[in-house]
Amino acid sequence: MTNFPSSPQDDQAPSSGAGQVEALLARASQLEQQDWASALLVLCEALTLARQQEDQSSPARVLLQLATLEWRLSKFDSAQAHASEALQDFRRRADQHHEAWCLRLLGNIHGVQGQYVAASELLQASAALSRETGNRTCLASCLNNLGIIANELGDYASGLEYLLEALKTYDEHDLHVPSTLNNIATHYRQLGQHASALEHHEQALERARSLGAHGLTAAYIHNMAETLRQSDRHEQAMPLLEESLTLARQIGDRQTELLALDSLGQTHQALGAPELARQCYEEGLRLAPSARHPLAEVKLLMHHASLQPEGRREMLEQSLRLSQDKNLRAELLEAHDLLARFHREAGEFRLALEHLEQARAVERELFNEAQDHRTQALQIQYDLARTRASNEAQRQLNEQLRRANEELDAFSYTISHDLRAPVRHIKGFVGLLRSVMDTDAHPKSGRYLNVIEDSTDRLNNLIDAMLNFARQSQEPLQLTQVDLGQLVGSLQAELAAQVQDQRVCWQIGSLPVVQGDFALLRQVMINLLSNALKYSRPRDESVVEVWAERQGAVWAVHVRDNGVGFDPQYADKLFGVFQRLHRQDEFEGTGVGLATVQRIVIRHGGEVSATSQGNEGATFTFTLPA
Repeated sequence: MTNFPSSPQDDQAPSSGAGQVEALLARASQLEQQDWASALLVLCEALTLARQQEDQSSPARVLLQLATLEWRLSKFDSAQAHASEALQDFRRRADQHHEAWCLRLLGNIHGVQGQYVAASELLQASAALSRETGNRTCLASCLNNLGIIANELGDYASGLEYLLEALKTYDEHDLHVPSTLNNIATHYRQLGQHASALEHHEQALERARSLGAHGLTAAYIHNMAETLRQSDRHEQAMPLLEESLTLARQIGDRQTELLALDSLGQTHQALGAPELARQCYEEGLRLAPSARHPLAEVKLLMHHASLQPEGRREMLEQSLRLSQDKNLRAELLEAHDLLARFHREAGEFRLALEHLEQARAVERELFNEAQDHRTQALQIQYDLARTRASNEAQRQLNEQLRRANEELDAFSYTISHDLRAPVRHIKGFVGLLRSVMDTDAHPKSGRYLNVIEDSTDRLNNLIDAMLNFARQSQEPLQLTQVDLGQLVGSLQAELAAQVQDQRVCWQIGSLPVVQGDFALLRQVMINLLSNALKYSRPRDESVVEVWAERQGAVWAVHVRDNGVGFDPQYADKLFGVFQRLHRQDEFEGTGVGLATVQRIVIRHGGEVSATSQGNEGATFTFTLPA
């Protein structure tokens, strides 16, 4: 064991093994405020000693404290293993107080790795157990972390509600109060409310400093400096960043040290000191392998590349590879865009175009990822409402979801409208170029203009599709009795007129009368039937089957074709916006049709699914309440 300065309580070491374990735990708690690496060594020694004792309750308590420190040090695998072992032991002993803390820690471990649904379930279980046992500190910590998860998923209203509830639940002098104040400050910063953010940063720092040595003070100082820096108050941010860096080095907080170096570099850069900025970035990159913070490392590479004409491409490509390896989508998009700019400035237009195409693909993935986050947020909130068994809570959650959908739809609608003007300008200038250019004498130029015109036409179609998709949730449902049999019959005649050159065999089974919005259900059926005809076009004869069957409290409606089908492993991508499993030159489309189907069906309280056996056609199924 490493020798540490003795405290007054350690002048006479306890003779018993149990007493020695307690002394080591106390020593580790002290060191956690100053030196995490040394505290880890002490806890490992305490665990070895505890496993040798007859009192088998000691190992579980040591495991819990050890796992908590491993989590802070980003040693997630060992932290999860130790926390799970401790949890089993506490449950065997019916120790609900420590069981709640274990569940809370496991939730945190899942949360920092982006496993938000699992994290939320564990935190909610811990919160419920804490309420039963009157463990206010653990309850408040769970609420705090549920707030962080809600913010990560974009549910800012619920996030702030959790954090404020946590602040009220903690005892006034609890060690965790500064952490919650810091999280509230970060929340306000994300919303652009810097004045409110700084107010809570100051409260967090005041509380942390009043408590003496606090292991997260360096992180709180850095966060406050970041708020100042992002509001262009660089001179005020500088001394705080230097203080944060010094304190992080003292306690061995490598992640905060790395973040502080990156922020210092950006601050020096903004204040016109590129050489000092370069030194900060280089120091951060030397530290990065031991800090285990891929996001900060990627940012350091990008920022350093901006100051490094020699080796700029290599740094950007390194940031690209790291973003891919660690699945950092937003940073991957930024890296592609930066590399595209680099190659364009170097006259390497083919490489620039490749990176731009990959950037746009990542952009589409991020859009769908944002939708997945909203789905996760909804699932988490519904789970919480069910555990609380509160109709009022359910009503509030539905209202929050409605507002969130309205905000996203309004955003999509606005963006789509804003895109129309530049597209019109592009098409107009192409027309002007044609009028002044002899395309017969320059056939290659004429082909280039044709490509631009075709691309703007396709972009206009995508804009129209986005607008229609956004409108799906803006109007309330006009519920009425809809005869699906009559609806499909009318669409059959309408579509037959559009595919006169295609042999089609329609097989329409019995279809029910359901309650729904006629116009929206018509859109569902026309999208599914049109797809069936389109993807069966290569066949000598297209076969389209439509039938329904009662499944308990719902009707399941099926649309099957004998077309080219799809790879079943990509079935989950079918209903994402702009997700297509076939090339544009094979089958035309915008990639919005099935996303629209899913949105409409979900609004009616149903579900959508798809199955296929490769090249043997596809079956799409949606359910509606019976």
